This record gives sequence, C-alpha cells and structure tokens, in this order.
Amino acid sequence: MAMLQTSNSRILEETFCFVLEQRNIQANNKGDIKKLYKEVKNEYRMHFDEKADRRVKKLLSGLENIVSAVAEMRNKSSDAHGVGENRLTIDKHHARLAVNSAMTMADFILSVEKK
Repeated sequence: MAMLQTSNSRILEETFCFVLEQRNIQANNKGDIKKLYKEVKNEYRMHFDEKADRRVKKLLSGLENIVSAVAEMRNKSSDAHGVGENRLTIDKHHARLAVNSAMTMADFILSVEKK
C-alpha cells in the first residue's frame, strides 16, 4: 500500500507542476502537494468566482479535502519517509478510493488548464 500512496501524491504533484509550467511558472514547492495546489489555485484563479453556485463551491471544497487527505496519507504511509512500525495500513477499497480521488482531481486540474 505504501507504493500506492506514493503514486497518489506523485499523480497530483506532477499534475500541479505541469499546469504551472504551462504558465511558465517553476513550481517552488515540489514535494508539498498542498502548497503546490495553492499555487495552482491562485494562478488559475480557482475558487474566486463569487457568482458560482454554492453546490459547485461545495464540490471545489471537496477537492481541497482530497489534496489534504492524499498529502496526509503520503506523509504517514509512503516510502518517501521512514516511518518504521508507524506505517499506516489501509484496506484495498480505501486504497482504491484514494487512487480514484487523485485521478479525479488530476483530471479536473488538467481541464481547468485547458479552458
């Protein structure tokens, strides 16, 4: 499962770096996907539409939760950090949820970049 968590965070990190590079911005926070997401959000002016429907805003806040959860899972369970016996183990269905969530987030960010 540790390899899976590293992959989830890598999917998001690479996506965030890619969309920043499309704006000729060198990502400053490689390795910190929460900070990278904040850079993407600011650069692409995500979450700034005051006229957006409240349900859309609620979905967007869910994306923040995905980034936060994937970052936290990476920090607690991946091979990127030596954690020894404190390694987090998760069920396969939760791992699948994490992978699918990261892929959904990456797909959304790529669609924002193309608009």
